[in-house]
Amino acid sequence: MLGFMPLATGPNALLARATGVVATITAIDRPTGATTLTTEAGEVFTMALPGTWKVGDRVECDRVEDAPQVRLQHCQPWQ
Repeated sequence: MLGFMPLATGPNALLARATGVVATITAIDRPTGATTLTTEAGEVFTMALPGTWKVGDRVECDRVEDAPQVRLQHCQPWQ
């Protein structure tokens, strides 16, 4: 998955670039569901992840570059 993939968000939207990245879950706030992920490059993201994740688990995500901010999406267990 570690490559580039164009993503469109609508018929007139600019294409966003997605890169596959591996991240480690570094914190989970159980009451809110907020999960902190740190990529191998040291970037830190917070997002809600469904499932039975635990701190230390590694996930593979799409790192999407579009304005106004870079984000992770489509995270799956890393194998």
